[in-house]
Amino acid sequence: VIILVGSSASAVDICRDLAGVAKEVHLVSRSVADGTYEKQPGFDNMWLHSMIESAHDNGAVVFRNGHTVHADVILHCTGYKYHFPFLETNGIVTMDDNRVGPLYKHVFPPVLAPWLSFVGLPWKVIPFPLCEYQSKWIAGVLSGQIVLPSQEEMMEDTKAFYSTLEASGTPKRYTHNMGDYQ
Repeated sequence: VIILVGSSASAVDICRDLAGVAKEVHLVSRSVADGTYEKQPGFDNMWLHSMIESAHDNGAVVFRNGHTVHADVILHCTGYKYHFPFLETNGIVTMDDNRVGPLYKHVFPPVLAPWLSFVGLPWKVIPFPLCEYQSKWIAGVLSGQIVLPSQEEMMEDTKAFYSTLEASGTPKRYTHNMGDYQ
């Protein structure tokens, strides 16, 4: 019996894969109403729950919906933090509450462009086409076929984007969330 905490794309993919080999799979999501206990379509052994109320040493897990299961494994699929221990930019590029920046269009640090670029930072995207388009953009810039705006223009654009996020109350950790921009 496996419990997965988290319900974004990767967690759901993992959950579906595990349902093929596990006795039971229970997906826990904070974005469903308390009391949720739903069998998932297409699976006889997969359920969606609201959050966990408590977990006990004997493996018992009690959900907010009142349902209890005895878990063999609790797997946390709740995201990740950007970390680049190999990258020294003398503070030009920083990680602050999971915001990598400043980055023009999530790719180029204005001060280090075009020689440093990031591919694949945005999330809540269709990753392979995004990475392909970012890579083509970078290749075009490095080959001279595409010209980036000036360092100042890239920085202004980036600051304006950050200001928009701040004005809307969006935490820094959601800077690279593209769900609302597609």
